[in-house]
Amino acid sequence: MACQRNQVKNAANISVKKVAPMEKPPVDSLIFQDKMIRIYKIDSIGFFKEQQQADYKRDTIASISDIKVAKKLLQGRVKFGGYAPGKAMEVDTLVEGNLIAQVRFNNGRLLEAGKTEGAIDLLENMFVKYFPSEEILLLEGGHTTDQALDLRQGKWDIEEIGNLDYVYFSKHRKYRLNGMFNGQECSSYFLQKRENGSYLPYAQIPLDWNDNFELCTLKEIFWKGDQQVYFRNFFYGAPHDQRAGFYRLDILSKD
Repeated sequence: MACQRNQVKNAANISVKKVAPMEKPPVDSLIFQDKMIRIYKIDSIGFFKEQQQADYKRDTIASISDIKVAKKLLQGRVKFGGYAPGKAMEVDTLVEGNLIAQVRFNNGRLLEAGKTEGAIDLLENMFVKYFPSEEILLLEGGHTTDQALDLRQGKWDIEEIGNLDYVYFSKHRKYRLNGMFNGQECSSYFLQKRENGSYLPYAQIPLDWNDNFELCTLKEIFWKGDQQVYFRNFFYGAPHDQRAGFYRLDILSKD
């Protein structure tokens, strides 16, 4: 009995600090919305259930990374070369290389190395690959940033063209998820909508909102029909970051 009384007495003197349980967002909690899209954070059970039931199959866009083959296909439209001997800021078309000296778009407009147009200077970028079906050239700039040239539409805004290696089509190819790497830790993503045979910008997917950074690298992407896309948010070097998790994006347009 003495032993029991001591146990009770000692227990009474122990101060127990209650630890509040970690708060978890409710299933399918809305975390962002505008007139174009809504983004929900969902639990892993819901995500993997949808993933198992999805009949989605990703179709990639064919590309050519062999510069010799690309040169033949782009003959008369794109002039390639290397740095001119002794002139680091000039491209010599007689020198073998993966630099681009000049581009003639389908509308006749010229883009030349050494002449900055908008946010791109060809001297600061090199050839990566060519997507023949969409007539898009993917380039790489400093810090491995993505740049792109759309020969068909005559534009070179990477935030509208994207890196087609990022593309995931919706079930009936009405929409597609696109993105690019801008030299920072995380990639940027946006949605495009098919109109008159081309994919045009539909909505930007925000990387942050309410002063709380959220999205970084999207993985395990799949579509459900043409209105919903699922993905996992991932942080390289910090896979257990509290901002990582599973998400569903709903497209609001019914057109």
